[in-house]
Amino acid sequence: MSDTPGSDMNTELPDHQPPPRLHRASGLSHALTSLRRGLPGAVVLALGGLAWWWLATHHFTGGDHEQPPAAGAASATGQPTMVRLPAAAAADEIGLAAVERRPIRPHLTVPGRLDYDARSRIDYDSPVDGIVARISVEIRQKVARGDSLAEISSMEVGVARDEVKKREDDREIARKAADWAATIGDNVQSLLGMLEGHPPLAGVEREFAGRILGDYREKILGAYSKLLYVEKVNAGTRALGDAAVLSGRIVEERTSNLEVARASFAAACENAKFDTLQERGKAKAALQQSERLLQVSKENLRNLVGARLDARTPDAADGGDDSSKDDSISAISLRTPFDGIVEEIFVSRGERVKGGDRMFVVADTRRLWVRAQVHEKQWTTVEVAEGQVVGVSVPGAEEHRTTATVNHIGATVDASSRSVPIVADLENDDAHYKPGMFVWVELPQGEVRDTAAVPTTAVMRHEGKSFVFVPVEGGFRRVDVDTGLETNDFVEVTRGLEVGQQVVSRGAFLLKSELLLEDEG
Repeated sequence: MSDTPGSDMNTELPDHQPPPRLHRASGLSHALTSLRRGLPGAVVLALGGLAWWWLATHHFTGGDHEQPPAAGAASATGQPTMVRLPAAAAADEIGLAAVERRPIRPHLTVPGRLDYDARSRIDYDSPVDGIVARISVEIRQKVARGDSLAEISSMEVGVARDEVKKREDDREIARKAADWAATIGDNVQSLLGMLEGHPPLAGVEREFAGRILGDYREKILGAYSKLLYVEKVNAGTRALGDAAVLSGRIVEERTSNLEVARASFAAACENAKFDTLQERGKAKAALQQSERLLQVSKENLRNLVGARLDARTPDAADGGDDSSKDDSISAISLRTPFDGIVEEIFVSRGERVKGGDRMFVVADTRRLWVRAQVHEKQWTTVEVAEGQVVGVSVPGAEEHRTTATVNHIGATVDASSRSVPIVADLENDDAHYKPGMFVWVELPQGEVRDTAAVPTTAVMRHEGKSFVFVPVEGGFRRVDVDTGLETNDFVEVTRGLEVGQQVVSRGAFLLKSELLLEDEG
């Protein structure tokens, strides 16, 4: 076939078109030449233009014309490996650390969850039937120990308080009776001791004129006065009898009267001793009974209102009552026993409640419990004890790592999950963690081994690969690594780095972001 003018045009390149790198496209040129010989000129012209356009817009590299990788250059997998940052940004955002040999211990990671510390969370149920007279707090409000949460008006509480008051009055009466009996007993003992000296009656009466003797004044002093009179009469009778003035019968009668008077006085003294002891004992027993009944009444009141009342009132230690601070004898004020936050409110002012109805939830979340479960098949592989520190990580957009201290370990294997429960204390001063969060708990396992390690902040991961950034002239280079054991602070590196080599430990995520942006560009 003879060449046509159209076919000659296909062999020329436009002046403005840069020559393509034909060393990679020689096969395509031969194919075009063959097609030109076997096809009409118009078709060949169209195919030629399409081919030159494809060559101009697709760059080829290879052979002796390849350039060394620069910043942002791609690796063998097609991903960039170099990142450059302005000097000022690098100084502010980037920190370096050396690969060091460190002791690292294997660990078993088990699932867990955050929960309230049972010692610092309380459900306030209504202690009695009544009406909510006042709500003093709002949801999420911080409260301090002793702050009032609500006030309830209850007739049952009023009756219980009245009983306590009555028992207090009875105790006061019994106390006075006991004091009276004790005073009389002491005075009677003093009187009997004085009468043993057989003093004149006038002196005895002067001595005990202002002292309490009760009925014993008449009984004892009356018998003593009669004894003195009979003794005086009997003394005259003896003289008259010896002088034969009185008959022998009269003398005998008066002598008998003397013996009767002495016996009566002795009996009065003995009865006084016994009766005063008895009365003192009865009064003391009555006082003790009144105190017991008062304590029973206070315990009944405390059972009604619970221990969640005003701890600042004087009666709080005895009965937990704070009626002295309320205008109504039937009103009780629920108060929190510790500092915390009002998590829930289930009632409103004026609402009628029954005993046991839920009213508030107050909790102190500055310390939470980490609850974890270790399956019985794995239990023998871990080494954990009370007081031991374990790692805790909270998954999310960015993983948060912290530690917790083991509080207690379950004594038995749970029958349903076949696991051993572990509870650890987690400090939550900044309220960053919330009850109910899912966590991973790292429990120590196996022997400690010495390995090359880098900070956990140095290791980045993307598409299933782990890598670090090392400083090089002009920027930072990505280096793929193989990792092993991990702790809260360090990661074992088994391949890709040498001990002493510098890696980016602060700002690695920034470099990773820049690298991914260059890859997308």
